[in-house]
Amino acid sequence: MSDILEGLLLDEYAVVTRAELCGSGRVTPEELDALAALGLLPMRGDEYPAASVALVRRAARLKRGLDTDWELVAVIMDLLHEIDALRSEVRRLKARQR
Repeated sequence: MSDILEGLLLDEYAVVTRAELCGSGRVTPEELDALAALGLLPMRGDEYPAASVALVRRAARLKRGLDTDWELVAVIMDLLHEIDALRSEVRRLKARQR
């Protein structure tokens, strides 16, 4: 069994087009619209922040892995974001105690 890793190097100001995001994120344009409608995907016209690639990939992986709808994926993504924020806060507080 071989795993293929794909890497993208994107700066914080880079943008991707709708077609690039669909291809990189492995989603259809309709799925992209669903993510945007749920507020998970920031967009500027027909361009998206390059960081959206990782977000779309993660959301698509959750949807396929859990065999669920985009609404539940949105809830899960919100909870994962909150967990990340709480972990960062715990690290910050622990560092302050030292």
